[in-house]
Amino acid sequence: MTAIAPSRRRPDLRRGLAATLLLAPGVALLALVLVWPFLVMLGMSLRERFPGPIVFSLAKYAEFLADDYLLTVALRSFSLALAVTALCAVLGYPVAWYLARARSRWAHLVFLGTIFPLLVSIVVRTMGWTILLGSEGLVNAALLRLGLVSEPLRLMQGFWSVVLGMVHVLLPFMVLSIAAVLGRIDAAYAEAASTLGATPLRGFLSVTLPLSVQGIAAGSVIVFCLTIGAFITPLWLGRGHVTVMAIAIHEQMVTLVDWPGGAASAMVLSFATLALLAGYGLLLRRWARR
Repeated sequence: MTAIAPSRRRPDLRRGLAATLLLAPGVALLALVLVWPFLVMLGMSLRERFPGPIVFSLAKYAEFLADDYLLTVALRSFSLALAVTALCAVLGYPVAWYLARARSRWAHLVFLGTIFPLLVSIVVRTMGWTILLGSEGLVNAALLRLGLVSEPLRLMQGFWSVVLGMVHVLLPFMVLSIAAVLGRIDAAYAEAASTLGATPLRGFLSVTLPLSVQGIAAGSVIVFCLTIGAFITPLWLGRGHVTVMAIAIHEQMVTLVDWPGGAASAMVLSFATLALLAGYGLLLRRWARR
């Protein structure tokens, strides 16, 4: 027995070494492009001025918490992210269901239509909404031609115009995340619920929806994080009336040349986002246990 034990340990050691060697390049790249810039930005946020003498303090964080403008912008950013995430989940679930369960010959066309926007630049898609919603855009032109309005409507420069543009940009991520999970759910579960007397709606709410929560959660995290960091779409469709944190940080660092202040705003945004995602994950775990 003592002779067999070392021979069993050797394959385990080899597997562990192989796994370490395989993970090392990815971990090193992750540390280089994510962790190191994050630490640099964190260190800059603790400085009183940059460039200048290195004096560490929490003054920039105190200024952020005392600035009503930045707090309003932060609240708007999270409201935008929540609205976009909720709409993407509601609109994307039926499309994901069709892609995962439909046996129609048109399913591949729906799939191509879902991923096709990902092949086009976000700037181009955002400019497309400008052509549609602008004062001289297609929507206002049609309304004027039909006599429904006497002057162009201000369809841009508003919160919901930015929401519309962000939903168009990020909806494919939600659809693909949910469809990947729905495709792995065995249809026998729904058939069993129907056999036990459950209506289609009851079977969906009791069986399919809980089993697809992982896809909704994955898509929600992706959409929420991408919306929080969005810059081009809020800038272009908001036209200065819908300022989000990305735009405010850009103004602090580029316009005001306040690098520590911009870094502090970025750190507050990052930590608040991580806290929300951690709470969201905790709620999902508790809900799954129940």
